[in-house]
Amino acid sequence: MEQPLKQRLIGAVILISLAVIFIPMLIGERPTDTEVISIEIPPPPKDLESRIVALPEKENEELARVTITKESGVNVTAPSKPSIPEPPKMQAVEGITAWVVQVGSFSDEKNANALADKLKKAGYTAFVEQSSSKKADIFRVRIGPELSREKADAMKEILRSKQKLSTAIVVQYP
Repeated sequence: MEQPLKQRLIGAVILISLAVIFIPMLIGERPTDTEVISIEIPPPPKDLESRIVALPEKENEELARVTITKESGVNVTAPSKPSIPEPPKMQAVEGITAWVVQVGSFSDEKNANALADKLKKAGYTAFVEQSSSKKADIFRVRIGPELSREKADAMKEILRSKQKLSTAIVVQYP
């Protein structure tokens, strides 16, 4: 395309866009009086129970004492022993214990994943868990978890009979 034709097309596009923007402003109606809408907000209820708890008042600790005199200049004295608050006491949290059936332990991740895939295709919820020992990494193939040991034992017997996994054991998880 030639340069003068490009310039004419660009100019036409600019003029049309300006017309689209400004002509409705010139022709359009002026807005009428706007209504003022007032909203009354009721006062908060007097029996409001808030979850916000005020922190207990704490005494200001003296971190250092500074004295300024003409004779000796600036003297800074620290308190004899800083006070360190005791850490909060931790309470033991009782968790849910679960049981899994461990069907194999491998040093090669490929073997562990192959067994897990085979069990997944058979309809079990199998997963591979990696752990480290002093010598090398170990990949354990496990099925579960179950909340009761009885269900895990029943699953172990099914695996021994149907899948021919005689080395299956039940272990606590996690």
